[in-house]
Order: sequence, then structure tokens, then C-alpha cells
Amino acid sequence: MDGASPPTPEPRASNLGRAALLVVALAAAGAASAQTPARPAVPQRPGQMPTLPLTQLDERTMAADFDNRAFTLSFAQPVPTKDLLLLLVRGTSLSIIPDPAINGSFIGELKNVTVRQALGLILPPLDLDYTIDRGFIRVFRRAPETRLYDINYIATERTAESSLGGDATARPNGSYARVVSTTKADVFAELTKGVQTLLSERAMFNVDRKAGLLQVTDFPERLDRVAVYLDTVQDHVHRQVQIDARILEVELNDEKRQTLDWTALAQAGSPAGAAGTATLTRPSLTGLRVTDVSRFMAALAEQGIVSLIADPQLLALNNEPAIVRATTESRPGDRKDNDRPALPAVTLSVTAQIGPDGIVMLSLSPIVAVRSSGQNAGAEDRIHETDTLARVADGETIVVAGFGRQREVRERRNAGVKGGWFGRSTVVTNKRVELLILLTPRILGNVPSQ
Repeated sequence: MDGASPPTPEPRASNLGRAALLVVALAAAGAASAQTPARPAVPQRPGQMPTLPLTQLDERTMAADFDNRAFTLSFAQPVPTKDLLLLLVRGTSLSIIPDPAINGSFIGELKNVTVRQALGLILPPLDLDYTIDRGFIRVFRRAPETRLYDINYIATERTAESSLGGDATARPNGSYARVVSTTKADVFAELTKGVQTLLSERAMFNVDRKAGLLQVTDFPERLDRVAVYLDTVQDHVHRQVQIDARILEVELNDEKRQTLDWTALAQAGSPAGAAGTATLTRPSLTGLRVTDVSRFMAALAEQGIVSLIADPQLLALNNEPAIVRATTESRPGDRKDNDRPALPAVTLSVTAQIGPDGIVMLSLSPIVAVRSSGQNAGAEDRIHETDTLARVADGETIVVAGFGRQREVRERRNAGVKGGWFGRSTVVTNKRVELLILLTPRILGNVPSQ
């Protein structure tokens, strides 16, 4: 037992060996990985940054703070406008950025108003305006804008004058009646006056007649008023009416009658019902309503000989005068026929005002001059003048009458052996003649009629 060496603890040596082997293996693996070339890194897409909860704004909250949150402010002393704007958004999710050039003050009391209402009450008197974008309210001084408007009208000034009446110096007692109707049409001048009343004191405008343009520089709300005004004027000015005129002369068959049978003519010109009586769908605007011109003309032919002097067709704009003249002029050297009745010379001036309800107001100025007939050179011409206003519906015919006269008619009759050359004789008789003017306005366009 003495001299024997103690035994070596094998388990510890074994553990150390294992640890050494593990270290060598890791070192070899590290060397191998160092010798292997590194692979390129795969690029990755940048992810969306998360929205920070502290800066996130809710649009519903902003809308509620702008339109639904009511407050009350009272200022007995002047408060600067900038300070007042800051008070409006205090305690809300809104932000306000006033323009540095804003000045002025405010005195007043705002009760139960929202931010929108308060801005609408405070800013306009100070020539200020605002815009809102995602909770940011920018307040700035308003700047004028420039707009161009089209004026579709002829750049001419029309003047029509109709003078009716006698001469006071030609009457012994000095009494006379006189009517002077003057119509002036200058659309550009009238538009200038109308637009000027709608603009602010600092506005500027220019009318170009040749180009038909109106240039206006003013605030947007003023420019909107000008646009509405011009649209309304254009709608009224561009209304057009077609007037069918007939100038008739009726020689009565009955020599004892002094005028036409207007009762029979009224029944003939109105629509007939089932029993043959006149039935009107609505009251007539004139004393005689003619809806069937053909039947009216047939009724005239039953009472006398109808002669058509003229039948012009007029096209006129709203409140623009139209003139018709029908006459017979003799040229030098023409042989005068004493047996032919002299036709009257008719001058008719018509101005139509077209209403939005389909009613046309007519300003009528007919002048009828009857030339003397026969061989009496000293005979004077008779002149009938009338100036009147009448309202007539679209498509309704108005009859202007009252130009009756006596006319000598020469007729050649067979007198037998007592007659003159080959038994013929000339008989002179007096005939009652009525002159009628029929006017039928028809509105062109989209103006409704009743």
C-alpha cells in the first residue's frame, strides 16, 4: 500500500477535454465562416410610420368644434382683432393663423354663436375672409378679383319719336291735344348705371362697346351680384316677338250703317262652343278677342267689301320700336284715275314689352292719312292719329278701329238711250268705309304663356 500513487480523477480530466474540444470546434466554425464570402443583404421596404396618438386629429371633432360648439363673448372695451380670433378657438381642436397685416378692434357681444357664425359676423366688416383646411383656419385680408362678362347686344343707340296732335296757333280758342312718345334704347349706357349701383366704392369697371365686354374688379360677392344682374337683363332684352299685322279696308254694303256690327264680329272671332255660343277659356285682355282670324275675316266679308292694304310681318326685340308705312305714291307723268278710290296712307309704330307670364304690352301709334279724291284740287287730306297702350296675350289678336269715313265711289252704269257715250253714265255714290288694323303678337323663345 506504501509507495502506491494516488489515482488520477478521470471525470474532471474528461470534462476539461470536452470543453477544449468545444472551444476548438467553435474556433474552427468561426474560421470557416470567415473564409466563406458574405451574401448581399436583401433590401427591405420601409414600413409606414405609425401615427403618433398625440398629434392625431379627428375630423368629426373639428367639425363639431367649428359648427356645433356654441359660446358667448362680451366686450365692452375695444379688443384687438387678433386677440379676439385667438379667443374663438381656445379650448378647441382648431388652430387659427391670422395675417400679420390684420389690425382693428372689436366691441360687442356674441351670444350662443359657433366659430363659423362668429367669423361670419366679425370678419366681413373688416374686409377680412378665412379658409379652413384640416383644422387650420387662415384669416387674411380680402383681395378684389377681376371678371369679364359678355354683353351680347348691338352697340347702337336707337331713338324713336312719335308726335300726335294739332297746332295750337291754328285753332281760334287755342285748345288742342298733343301726345309725344319717345323711345330710347341704349343698352350699354343702362347697363353701366345698373352695374355701378351694385359695386363697392373701390371697385373699377370698364365697358367695351365694340367687343361687347364688361370688365369688373371688385370683391367676389359683388361680382356674383353683377353676374345675376346681367343674366336677368339678358333674359329680358333678348326676348323677341313676331307681330303679324293686317291693314284692312272694309266698304260697307249697307249704306245706312255708320259702323260695323261688332257683336257679330266678336262672336265670329271667338271659339264657338257646342251650342254655337262663344265660350272663353279665360277673360280677354281686350274688348274684342280674336282667336280665329279666318272666321273673323269671313264675318267681315259678309258686311262689306274687304280690301287688304298691307300685311307685314314684324320681328322686334323687347321694348324696341318697329315702324310700318303703307302708302301709294304717284310718280311724275302718271295719269290720274278719278274713278279709282284713293287708298289711305297708314304709318304704324309698334313697341312691344314682353312679360315673363306671356302677356305682351303694345304701344301703338297709328296715323291714317286719307287723300282727297276727285278733281277738286283745293280739297284737304284728312288725318286720323291715335296713341294707345294695350295688353294682349300671346297669340291673341287685337283690333284697332275707329278710322271710318265717307268715300265717293264712281260707278259706270248702263242708262240706256238717256246715257252718254254708247248709253253709259257715271253714278257717284257715298260709301261708308272702315279701316281696321289687326295685330297678332307671337312670343318667340322659351317665355311661358298662360
